[in-house]
Amino acid sequence: MNRTFFKLFLAVFTAVFFAACSTPTIPNDDDSYGLESSSSKEKSSSSKKLSSSSKAKSSSSKVSSSSSSSEKKLSSSISLLSIYEAVEESGLYTTKDSVAAYLCKFDKLPANYVGKNAGKKLYESETGNTFSKWNFNPWTTIGVMIGGDNFDNYASDPEYYHETLPEGSYHEADVDYSGKNRGTNRLVYQSDCIIFYTADHYETFKKLEIR
Repeated sequence: MNRTFFKLFLAVFTAVFFAACSTPTIPNDDDSYGLESSSSKEKSSSSKKLSSSSKAKSSSSKVSSSSSSSEKKLSSSISLLSIYEAVEESGLYTTKDSVAAYLCKFDKLPANYVGKNAGKKLYESETGNTFSKWNFNPWTTIGVMIGGDNFDNYASDPEYYHETLPEGSYHEADVDYSGKNRGTNRLVYQSDCIIFYTADHYETFKKLEIR
């Protein structure tokens, strides 16, 4: 009897002992806080990386913008070069860039240009009217542009001297007709691709770099 009781007691004691050892440990508040703090640090680190990435993107965007600006300038340069290469000796041209490119390439005006005197005579023969002044658009009225006449610029002749244009003997040509008369846009040029542009009827001049 005593032996049976002892075996029963030993079995109960062993069961209680193993149950106590296998009970999981519940983390205290400090452990829980430690986990949250670690997660917070990771989030903060991730936020910093994201911020750094955003700054990098912003910097890249500025570089891209600068690059885009450079590309636009280059594109403009290529466009002007393309016009110079594209103009043909037999072509008829009327705009500032195309006429300037033609002058630079062939050292003469396109065939659709005539001098002032020829333009006046053509106007009278085409319309039957007596010429009085340039109150009409030569290109749309008689199919020509006006150009080729002499344009001298010397300080010794103050009445016709223009300070923003280097002294010398030039020729002039109308460009970019857009209204009911010859407008105010002119090219003033010499041989060897020396060409100036004025958009305000000889008040100011800008040298054109064609090639």
